[in-house]
Amino acid sequence: MSNACLVIVFNHRYDKNIPVLEKLYAPRFRNIRFLVPFYDGDRADVIPVYESSHYFQSYFAQGFHRFFDEKFSHYIFIGDDCILNPSINENNVAEAMGLAPGADFIPEFIRFGPEHDYGWWHGFKGVDFFGNRKGAEIIRELPSREEAVARFEANGVKVQPLTKDAIFGKRAPRGKKAWQFWLFKQFHFRYKWKKFRNGSKIELPYPIAGSYSDILVITRDTVRDFCRYCGIMGAAGLFVEIAIPTALLLTSKKDPGRERTEIAGQSIVGTRRNRSVGNRT
Repeated sequence: MSNACLVIVFNHRYDKNIPVLEKLYAPRFRNIRFLVPFYDGDRADVIPVYESSHYFQSYFAQGFHRFFDEKFSHYIFIGDDCILNPSINENNVAEAMGLAPGADFIPEFIRFGPEHDYGWWHGFKGVDFFGNRKGAEIIRELPSREEAVARFEANGVKVQPLTKDAIFGKRAPRGKKAWQFWLFKQFHFRYKWKKFRNGSKIELPYPIAGSYSDILVITRDTVRDFCRYCGIMGAAGLFVEIAIPTALLLTSKKDPGRERTEIAGQSIVGTRRNRSVGNRT
């Protein structure tokens, strides 16, 4: 039987949502913590954090010492704009989600490789892994590239060089004309990333993966290192949906990459996009 702490992550400050979410989850979770950017109120269960919502992986590192307790077997991180399936509670999360002992959970992985041609703007951050933020001395804090690749592949994520289409996509992004897009690609591929070029492909300086990251289940044995690596990924300036799966692949000892589990025909997590339960104060 599990003993889970529920950590609700706010991308933006919506203080009025806190009591609504507390009312929703309190019957199922005795231990709830809220990570809220720039919070200056007096609730002891709300942990103030400081970072852009594009890098909310830093919230985990900043809040770790406030929400961590050895008594918890699992930590459920969920966005404030999501709803956890009502059949899941603090005592059954592992069983209800079908998690093996010691296994962490993330909904899926986006594997960056030459077969993709859709591109993703935030993927640029992966190629510029060590150059996104000047003054971020992170190389010594990470496993070597070779060890990182081995950890990825142990979890079923193969690290491959990227084609130009995999990085940029085939269509000019909104707001750019075709000739501007062509110049943009040429500058990066031929000049800025020249040292990473291997023929017609780019070798990532450090392995990355992507994932929807508004629901995670992290075990007690993993959470300390996971939160630390999330802080490092924040310093690296990686977009959150690259940073979190990358941090988890570097730390998880079990396979965290699973298809989203269905319980009684319902998804474990459902997204509530309209923030209908409250506005920011």
